[in-house]
Amino acid sequence: MLNTKDYNAMSLAQPTNFKAMLNSGQFLWGTGCRIPHPEAARIIAATPYHFCFLDAEHAPLNATLLVSLVRTIQYQSNGSMVPFVRIPRCSPELYNYVLGAGAGGVVMPHIQNAKQAEELVRLCRFPPMGDRSFPPAALIGEQQNRTPTGQTTYDVWDSHVAVFCQIEDLEGLENVEEICRVPGVDGLFIGTGDLRMCMKLPHGSLDGDEPVYLAALKKIRDAAKVNNLPIMGFGISPAALQLRIDMGWNAFIIHGDIDAICTSATDSLQTYTNAAYGRNGHQDGGENSESLVSGTRPLDDVACRLSNSAYFKKWII
Repeated sequence: MLNTKDYNAMSLAQPTNFKAMLNSGQFLWGTGCRIPHPEAARIIAATPYHFCFLDAEHAPLNATLLVSLVRTIQYQSNGSMVPFVRIPRCSPELYNYVLGAGAGGVVMPHIQNAKQAEELVRLCRFPPMGDRSFPPAALIGEQQNRTPTGQTTYDVWDSHVAVFCQIEDLEGLENVEEICRVPGVDGLFIGTGDLRMCMKLPHGSLDGDEPVYLAALKKIRDAAKVNNLPIMGFGISPAALQLRIDMGWNAFIIHGDIDAICTSATDSLQTYTNAAYGRNGHQDGGENSESLVSGTRPLDDVACRLSNSAYFKKWII
């Protein structure tokens, strides 16, 4: 499996070369941190994933907290996990903050046309390609400003940071070819939940085999392939993984803090109630032993029902 540290900049204050990782030809595996607290990010940073998805679209993250989460992931992982941040169009100021903090990638949701993709690139790249402003306090001292011979820190930022456009609307699907051709766009992120809703497919479903949906995924795949762009998205389930690989995806978010807590809670409950109950739902110890919970079904059955509920199946959209 790819080693993220092989792609680190010369200082952890600078972004890891996420762009090169995505173009390495290997699969990248990501986790997510939705609990808006640095302690959650510190714990996530200890897990063995290539990147961590931070979601400023669906989590209450202000600039100060978001910068703290990015730096916590970068430093607490010792460079083994890349902070990857989703920021909505209504908060453009956040892009400069997270890039200055060391994020290796960013994605803007609901990109619908080439003009919007160009605006995203301008937010993330220094002149002449973009309008990103000089960050006077992002790097401090000689140690944080080290670069390979012949490169500036601005070269490192522009060459390392991966800029993704999220395709999740009918207009974005229609214009995906022109979006892919925009200079400075480094990849596509597919939002299957919103895309399926826009296509009037069952709400809340993140995957399916409807011909119209598969045709949409193929259109995105073909546009990305022509322009040599990687595709990222949520893994959804092991069963859905092969379809996504066939559709050209090579980076997957397959885990997250909320999902991990809920799954672990359910698994622990099921493990311990299975150990505590006999076949008839009674405490081990003989025919006349009493039920652990009088008048209720065995807790392992409750755990099974929890694990099969829609909420516990996935924490992502």
